Amino acid sequence: FTNDETPGAPQQKPIALTNAKLYTITQGVIQNGTIVFDKGKITAVGQNIQIPADAQIINCDGKFVYPGFIAPASTIGLIEIEAVRSTRDAAESGIYNPNAKADVAYNPDSEIIPTIRSNGVLIANVIPDGGIVSGSSSLMMLDGWTREDIALKRVTGLSVQFPQFAVYSAPWIRQSADEQRKENAKRLQELTDYFEQARMYSEAAKNGLAENQKDIRLEAMRAVFEDNLPVLFDAGEEKQIRAVVQFAQKFNLKAVIVGGNDALKCSDLLREANIPVILQKVHSVPRRDEQGYDAPYTLPAQLAAAGVKFALSDGGSWQQRNLPFEAGTAMAFGLSENDALRALTLAPAEILGVAGRVGSLEVGKDATLFVSKGNALDGLTNSLDFAFIQGRSVSLS
Repeated sequence: FTNDETPGAPQQKPIALTNAKLYTITQGVIQNGTIVFDKGKITAVGQNIQIPADAQIINCDGKFVYPGFIAPASTIGLIEIEAVRSTRDAAESGIYNPNAKADVAYNPDSEIIPTIRSNGVLIANVIPDGGIVSGSSSLMMLDGWTREDIALKRVTGLSVQFPQFAVYSAPWIRQSADEQRKENAKRLQELTDYFEQARMYSEAAKNGLAENQKDIRLEAMRAVFEDNLPVLFDAGEEKQIRAVVQFAQKFNLKAVIVGGNDALKCSDLLREANIPVILQKVHSVPRRDEQGYDAPYTLPAQLAAAGVKFALSDGGSWQQRNLPFEAGTAMAFGLSENDALRALTLAPAEILGVAGRVGSLEVGKDATLFVSKGNALDGLTNSLDFAFIQGRSVSLS
């Protein structure tokens, strides 16, 4: 499955977007502003900017300029058609695969990529999701020839599917409640033992290991203990999130919660532990019968009020095209525009360790941005005229 689009060519000369409404994220909104970028980097932002004589000038009168949106938890490039097994490459066989790397499996020719990009999502953190320790995630720019060109950061974190604590009852579930509890406790103990083993291996490896003593899986775990590599814990329910915090403290891990349906119930704990949340699926139904219909829509505003750092994402691959509109829904239910945009740009950039390069319109950062005819968070007015990734003009078809 390949698309016939050619990736954008490297930027040949300066480009100036003039008379635009610039959403800088860090310096507020600049009316009638100009942004200039050259060789893939932003060189000027503001009003009354001196434009280079050889620049290509694009008049953006009445239009909006944003930093490229970031999908912080996705399987873009790993899954093409969910119902076709041969196009699903998000999971390795086995339970513990920390050595699996998302960027190796990433498909630059995915037909899904242009559909995501056309709504302003220009960067995606691609996360494997099989087993318990799934592998390392990679931050990919949604344009380019090869994974070497495309990877903004080849390893952004270690993906862990944290054991559940909930007990379920349904006709197809054969285990009793007690059996489910025992299975959940067993999985948590196994994960704890695995991290204990990995920590001991890391300590031993610092002093040097013979070639025949090395373990490819445990080698991949070393960055978690030695380089403070984030661990992306897939956890939604309250008991899970609280257990993740304890687990992270036990092993001194830099934790990130992915999912976070019950994050509000743990807001004090998350804030005190400085653990951010990648909140998935604003467009969803309430998780519990007693919740109001708008519980998922109001959660971002409530987390912002509680002082919990969060980014917005959807699940899966093609669904990320709706990400701007999920932020728009959160705005309609109380989230400020600045916080909504930050949750799509600077917040995920900070969580993934690339805030020095992307996430806002600032001098020195990558020229990864787009021009929309209207408000990019509004499904009625989001309509891109131009998109640039590191200064390369990319197709919006």
